[in-house]
Amino acid sequence: MINLDLTPADVVNALERETPDRRAVVDELRRQAPVRVLAAALKASERPLTRQLLCDLIGFRAARSALPELLEALDDHHRGVRASAADAIAKALAYGGAQPPSSSLTRRVLPTLLAHWEKESTPQVRSILATALASVGDTSVQPLLQAALGDPHEQVRLAAEWSLGRLGEASSKASLLNKRG
Repeated sequence: MINLDLTPADVVNALERETPDRRAVVDELRRQAPVRVLAAALKASERPLTRQLLCDLIGFRAARSALPELLEALDDHHRGVRASAADAIAKALAYGGAQPPSSSLTRRVLPTLLAHWEKESTPQVRSILATALASVGDTSVQPLLQAALGDPHEQVRLAAEWSLGRLGEASSKASLLNKRG
């Protein structure tokens, strides 16, 4: 059982402790560690695998409160961390609240995602960024995603196609709600 008074150092130590199988620790942290502690541990951790696991843990929670730390993790020099951060951002935006992202949240998140989309060269990360861009719910990214349909990497093209479909679904739902209201 994990101590509920966990510090970020406790979390990092638990994830970095030598063990043949880390899944039990990750599962316990996923269920019990406060998001604020996971986010602080993400900022404090020096090991790429630990940062990647922390992004995954935050992603399991779909925690919008950790978006600042996740957006910062998009600058990590390890692509696995960047990919996990982008995935956690997509989950937080898509599933992290009863409502779609607010316009103020969109204004905070979208410029950072767009900047990382422009500079990211790794297809693995770009494909997940495409999903994160769609999760913002702002149709202004449609031209960018349509252009990505011609990307030389299949995983980026497939993610762009899926993301365009998601944006189309969101637009259709919004239109229906506006007609009813």
